[in-house]
Amino acid sequence: MALITAAEARFYLRGLSGTGEDTDINTLVTRVDAALAAWLGFPARDEATDSTLEDVSYVLYLDGPGGLVVQSPVWPIQSVTSIYDDPDRAYAAASLVAATDYTLDKPVGKIILGNSAVWGSWSESWRAIKLTVVAGWTTVPERIKHAVGLQVRHLWRARDLAGVESMSGPTGMSASLRPFTVLPEVRELLAADRLVGGWVG
Repeated sequence: MALITAAEARFYLRGLSGTGEDTDINTLVTRVDAALAAWLGFPARDEATDSTLEDVSYVLYLDGPGGLVVQSPVWPIQSVTSIYDDPDRAYAAASLVAATDYTLDKPVGKIILGNSAVWGSWSESWRAIKLTVVAGWTTVPERIKHAVGLQVRHLWRARDLAGVESMSGPTGMSASLRPFTVLPEVRELLAADRLVGGWVG
């Protein structure tokens, strides 16, 4: 799955007709996804894999917070694969927290122990929590699609102008060009999705 399809991207790319440029468009959508995910604070899953806003699996090692709530540093969470709570950091079977012991607040990434949970509270210890989750968007909100479309259009139109700061016209007029960064309007659209807090992996 991509955040937007080539057909959706072409809505922003005036003058394109047909599917002849779809391979290049899809490549650019993937690169925009990685750039926006990194700007929002989504971690790369390993040194060879870019960040993404799509739903993918993460293995996260978190300090035990105590109390009833573990905050995932990546959200929205689609599902919890497993969660271990082990101050000794062995993450053996005995430290696996049963899925019936907690509820998941998906949009904000909170895992909340129930009042009657067998697991009474989370440990308070460095890297006590090993959390495996699927996080990111399965169904992409329209505002994110719009942000991706705007950023794709900006990069598509400027792909032959990398490093150029201004251009002169035949009548002596000149214009400054926007740099290859996240557009202000895209930042505004995605501001509410920026992740906060640290991530340890």
